[in-house]
Amino acid sequence: DVKDIKRVNLCRDKFCFNCQSMLAIKRHGKFSPVLDGLRKLYKVCHVVITVPNCEAEELLPLLDRMYKKFPLLMRYFKGAAKVRGVDFGQYGYGGAVRGLEVTQNKEDKTFHPHFHCMVLFRKDLDLSGKLINSYSYDEGRLVRQFCELEVLLQKVWYLLMNDIKVTERAIDELAEGYSVIVDDSGGNYHEAFKYACKGAFDEKKGAFIYNELTFRALQQALNSRRMIQGYGELYGFKDLDGELIEAEVIDEYARQIAELQSIENPDFCAEPLEKVIEEAGRCRYISKSNLKRLIIERKRQEQNGGGGEE
Repeated sequence: DVKDIKRVNLCRDKFCFNCQSMLAIKRHGKFSPVLDGLRKLYKVCHVVITVPNCEAEELLPLLDRMYKKFPLLMRYFKGAAKVRGVDFGQYGYGGAVRGLEVTQNKEDKTFHPHFHCMVLFRKDLDLSGKLINSYSYDEGRLVRQFCELEVLLQKVWYLLMNDIKVTERAIDELAEGYSVIVDDSGGNYHEAFKYACKGAFDEKKGAFIYNELTFRALQQALNSRRMIQGYGELYGFKDLDGELIEAEVIDEYARQIAELQSIENPDFCAEPLEKVIEEAGRCRYISKSNLKRLIIERKRQEQNGGGGEE
């Protein structure tokens, strides 16, 4: 009772829970081996870049502005744009991959668009924080102290989003920017590759996708918008590690199929999702993509010196 999945038909609509879940897994599988390889050279950081919440009619122009300003932010760290008196090069930027997420406040129904990014900084970068601002508090409790890089990102992002020229004086005189946090990803990259409306179907988060006005605002704002974008070493990257894994997947997959065919020849069938769910407990579904995830996880365990179960 083994079924080999040859193809899954996807509508690829941004509001299809099944398709976006599948595409998020594929994105993660594509970038993870590359980021794992780059961890040998860089500190791969999870960076969350936010703006203040907005009303429905403001979402589209706000996303347009965020998409326009983010590449400018990366240019400063790349060294393509310079600010007299500010050394962006000390952070050892190597590249980034940027993903969009949009959530909604359950009380006032405002939208909260933000970027989840994986950014390459120098490997020995110290992220320990000593600086405190209003973003350090949650319901009156001190929960976070920021490092200098985080505060710099907060201020530069604010200046860019508000069309204020980025200068050393403007950075120093700005009391507080927009919320930006930087953490070592520790090899966990999924936040950057999840779909834009991940919480939209979650009843605990309001299931806001089922409100017609909310849906229309999201559909208009996200239509034809690229969700994932790479920069620097993650732009048009050469996935050498991924190619090696792909070759290993092909060999292992061929071996498993040959073993199955030595027992019996397969029959082809097309199944609706309902039948797949119904039979999930009675038979085993295998696929190249699942095999690839297992091989990637095995290699991570080997790199971390652990065994683990397969």
